Amino acid sequence: MCKGFNKKFNNTNKDNMLAEIYYEQAENYRVNNQYKEAVDKYLHSILIDKSCLISYIGLALTYKKMKNYDKAINTLKKAEQINPTDFKIQKELALCNIIKGDYEKGIKYLISSIKINPNNIELQMQLALVHEMIQEEDMALMIYQKIIETNPGYIRAYIQKATLYMHLEDYLESAKIFRKIINITPEYTRAYLALGICYEKLGNIKSGSRYYRKYLKLSKTKENKKEVLKRLNNLRENNTKENTPKLLRII
Repeated sequence: MCKGFNKKFNNTNKDNMLAEIYYEQAENYRVNNQYKEAVDKYLHSILIDKSCLISYIGLALTYKKMKNYDKAINTLKKAEQINPTDFKIQKELALCNIIKGDYEKGIKYLISSIKINPNNIELQMQLALVHEMIQEEDMALMIYQKIIETNPGYIRAYIQKATLYMHLEDYLESAKIFRKIINITPEYTRAYLALGICYEKLGNIKSGSRYYRKYLKLSKTKENKKEVLKRLNNLRENNTKENTPKLLRII
């Protein structure tokens, strides 16, 4: 018997078994990308027992795959009425609303899901990124810092925080964090590139040149090297007037 059906379904045993069959058929269709067929089977399962949480979740995930986010959200809200503290429901409500561009609701559900699962770093990162998207940079920086404090080895938070400082044109703070990244993960070569940009922007030609050279030496790909060589040559000529938008976009 499918996990959860004996607890979630409230009909007779015969109906319970039929609902489970529909659910399992729907799951099989969904994993094989046959979404219209999956929707039909999930609806049959729900028709038998409207209190079955896993069928609602499966149906919502299918609508999400079909990019029908309104139906996905409506289905998830029905599931939420059954269990308002289910982590997956809160997470999917957050993601669907964010995809739709309703960031306020996305943030609301992200916070709810984080309260249920406070150790989920990816959701904390998602929350910070949404705050960045709506130009609430102070909130984003605060969340990145909290992640760093509780997970000092999680490099992605350092990178995102340093990059945000760079885009805010606070090159000094950005450089401080990129140096920490190099201390933790020396093989992250883009940190050397970022430091070159930061020091160039700060007018420190010597340090900017040094980090550009390190990037050219350590990078295993040809990506950006032509542009970096150009910047390095300009610094050698003490020409710091040219902007660096191409490099800023790749950090």
